[in-house]
Amino acid sequence: MTAGIIGALVGLAFAVVEYFVFGGLIERALRRDEKGPGPAILDLVRKAQIVLFPVIGYFAGHVLLGDSGAS
Repeated sequence: MTAGIIGALVGLAFAVVEYFVFGGLIERALRRDEKGPGPAILDLVRKAQIVLFPVIGYFAGHVLLGDSGAS
């Protein structure tokens, strides 16, 4: 496996954990009948993280662990 793929998988793992954490926060806010855009924004953020964290992890893996080209 390349460093980029490893970074993307680590990013995906973090995104999945955050997805469930934010889901719990959203559920708690809805149970308390909170008004405002908070729960909708949290839902948007948790869905965006599923895409963004693996992409960021891919590039971070290349930068931190990838082949630097030096011999």
